[in-house]
Amino acid sequence: MKKRKTHFVSDLHLFANRSSAPRIHNAIEHALRSSDTFVLGGDIFDFRWSRFRSHEETIEQSLRWLKGLVAINPDCRIHYLLGNHDANTAFIHALKALTSDCPQLVHHPHLLRIGSTAFLHGDIIDTKIPFSVDFHEMLDQRRAAGELRSRPPGIQHTLYDVAVQTRVHRLVANLANRHTKVLGRVSQYLSWAGHGPESGTRNVYFGHTHRSMDNVSFQGMRFSNPGAAIKGMNFRIIEVDFNEESNTPERSP
Repeated sequence: MKKRKTHFVSDLHLFANRSSAPRIHNAIEHALRSSDTFVLGGDIFDFRWSRFRSHEETIEQSLRWLKGLVAINPDCRIHYLLGNHDANTAFIHALKALTSDCPQLVHHPHLLRIGSTAFLHGDIIDTKIPFSVDFHEMLDQRRAAGELRSRPPGIQHTLYDVAVQTRVHRLVANLANRHTKVLGRVSQYLSWAGHGPESGTRNVYFGHTHRSMDNVSFQGMRFSNPGAAIKGMNFRIIEVDFNEESNTPERSP
């Protein structure tokens, strides 16, 4: 019996100068060819820090990248979860249109559940929105508000580049995204959404924090994070073998 395999990546931040994703594109293609399911976990593209002069050009390049990905393995189901850097309204409309032409590409605004495994981007940890019936609506509004921010001037790009070169961004990510804080918030969200451990969820894959995590056990679930394809940050393509996930050893925070 053929094993069912899934690969998960997030936070490629394509089109930002700090992204190291172009260097690992061959590795992504290789993983895609061996996958039945491939999950793009948000912030795949970076509209905030894109090197292109307009959102329209970034959208055009994003769609071209996705079409190329679909063409690599037409038999692979590709799931696209939105993040906070790629939740651009015009891009979302274009992405929905693309999924109509490419049935193997599926769009998810917040959460994906496959068996006992949940996938999400993870920007829910940054919100102070109380978990209530309108949480997703308020999260979407928060994401959309980012579009109203003016594009960063050149000096901000320069400062960001300096932070990357000196690896200050790595220190900030580690300090701001402590495991207990992050996993507590993600667990609360999953329970609110009806996908906590009480529903059978055993494994959770998320991004956003830019901090790599490998099978950390917390409140009855195992959490993994690929890190970020940003220069100076740890990053990996995570393989999920659904036939063997119950045998994966647990690690505590």
